[in-house]
Amino acid sequence: MDEHVDDLKPIKLCWSIQVKVLNKWRERSEAGYRALRMILCDKRGSMIEAKINSELITEYDSEFKDGDWISLHHFELDLVTGDMRTTRHAYRINFLPSTILNLIPDKDDLHYTLYPSSFLDVLDDKLIRTYLINLIGYVVDIEDIKYSDPSKRSAGYAMTSFKIKDANNYVLPCVAIGDLAEHFHDEWKRTRSSRVVCVLRWWGVYKVSGHMVIQSVGRCSRLDLDPDMPEVADFRVKSSASTGSSRYRA
Repeated sequence: MDEHVDDLKPIKLCWSIQVKVLNKWRERSEAGYRALRMILCDKRGSMIEAKINSELITEYDSEFKDGDWISLHHFELDLVTGDMRTTRHAYRINFLPSTILNLIPDKDDLHYTLYPSSFLDVLDDKLIRTYLINLIGYVVDIEDIKYSDPSKRSAGYAMTSFKIKDANNYVLPCVAIGDLAEHFHDEWKRTRSSRVVCVLRWWGVYKVSGHMVIQSVGRCSRLDLDPDMPEVADFRVKSSASTGSSRYRA
């Protein structure tokens, strides 16, 4: 029997769940250890992070990708610690050598939604900055891409700043780092929309010199311009009735 993600606790190893892979990325620790990390979501919309350590990456990595539905059986759960958390779940799934992963048919009744954060809550510093957030807004300003080492114009040294505005005209400054900065500029060159909607997923909230700034976090953060999703259509409808100048926080 498959359990719900919300019910997962480290009381046994024989859990069995069916989840969608919302996000999958590789990372390397400061000590040089590689890992494959994921954000998984069950059909009720409950999310949990999962991790595959370096010795098991080659066994599982090619078996699935972003957007796939998978079943998982026999894994352990560890308490989540650290400054940046991708979900609200208290625990993280860790793969074992005995973990079984199978692809399964897509489920049409997934209740996952984007759950974007309020710009005003960000500006007023009302959010718990431990958690990564999602945002939707119009791109209202974008700077040229910069490289921390001009002699090495590669993604690892890239950075770009831009601003996004919500339906109430509140504006947030954002900073994309690494290959996400280059991805943003590539997508920007392709867009043909007069008002470009930007969707940020799993970005960090920081306070810099008294001002709130949204910044990408490693390879976890995602950025899409004018994606085909219900939340973007809803945002365009809400913002079409809004007029007035942009609002900033001093």
